[in-house]
Amino acid sequence: MTEFEFQLFCLGLDTGDEAFLDRLYEAGCGDATVYFKDGYACPDFARQADSAEQAILSAIRNFESAGTGGTVERVGPEDLASLSEIAQRVGVTRASLQKYARGESRVGRDFPAPVQNMSLPRRELFSTSHVMRWMLRRRRSGIPAEALELYSAIAGINQALEFRRVCNDPNVDRLISLLPPDVRLPRSSSSR
Repeated sequence: MTEFEFQLFCLGLDTGDEAFLDRLYEAGCGDATVYFKDGYACPDFARQADSAEQAILSAIRNFESAGTGGTVERVGPEDLASLSEIAQRVGVTRASLQKYARGESRVGRDFPAPVQNMSLPRRELFSTSHVMRWMLRRRRSGIPAEALELYSAIAGINQALEFRRVCNDPNVDRLISLLPPDVRLPRSSSSR
């Protein structure tokens, strides 16, 4: 078993109920410290499990079954990050990652492309898990396997949480119906 550290960002938690912390504890969230930030309840977990995915999914189940009215919106630390944030996470300099990203190094030819560009100049967001995989393939850093596993699990679970959130949104259904048939995403019967 490995210990994984992550946060849940939750909305709808009934904090007027003075027993909400007791309910979270009784539901299995005794390994979390709860704080509040920007309108979110943020249980900060240090959970032991056989895998990062198992740790995060069990924390989500425990939190949402506590009867506090809260639902998990996303998991942190976010997979999407700036090169500066990723450099800090993997223990290398920002300059070295920028050199790879700009193609200024022979080694960086196939460096992962940014996943998102912000409106600010040179504010690109990259997938931490993609950059970690690249660095491990190129032997550029001694990243612990647990760190890559955690960021990969967070990326996938955040996509699933976003899908769950929009799944029953009538506007999303309307927009999907307007897409050309070869672009539409298959919808499983369990998602309805």
